[in-house]
Amino acid sequence: MKYLILLIAILMSGCATNVESIKDDKDVLVQEDSGYLLLGIDSTMSLKSIVLEGPQNIRITHKDLTEGSNHILLALKAGDYQLTQIEFSNYYKTDVDDREYWTFSITPGEINYAGDIELRTKWFVRSLRFNMELINNSSIALDFLKTNFPTILSSKSIAYGGPGEDDYLHLWSEKSL
Repeated sequence: MKYLILLIAILMSGCATNVESIKDDKDVLVQEDSGYLLLGIDSTMSLKSIVLEGPQNIRITHKDLTEGSNHILLALKAGDYQLTQIEFSNYYKTDVDDREYWTFSITPGEINYAGDIELRTKWFVRSLRFNMELINNSSIALDFLKTNFPTILSSKSIAYGGPGEDDYLHLWSEKSL
């Protein structure tokens, strides 16, 4: 019985929880160890899901992953997250290889912009070919927040949490620009 409970606990710890993006301009951070993740998606097709692993294993569902360009704002536990899998449909999915490149950080009490996932897909015979990049579009992300989440933006600082360095958002939060 002990081993069965242990096995169930191990299997459940690897599961990802479905999440939906924040739609209302209300600060929903209630835990001190949480922050916001802002992620841009620019895709030539609607996606089934994107899986992120970290302090919380989450699955961004098709409701937020329509074809075209959009941004997703999520409230998550602070820590390092990795994009690990993209599901294009029920039949096509891919695991992300270069995990270091697809890792980003969430700092407690801040809005953390991870970058924009640019995904270009093409059907070839019966297979799906794709090219995927993580691009830093800080100014576009900031415009999105100013337009859609001005209340949250006015009460939180914003920083770039993706790979590499970028002080633009941090400087904007300090109103130095």
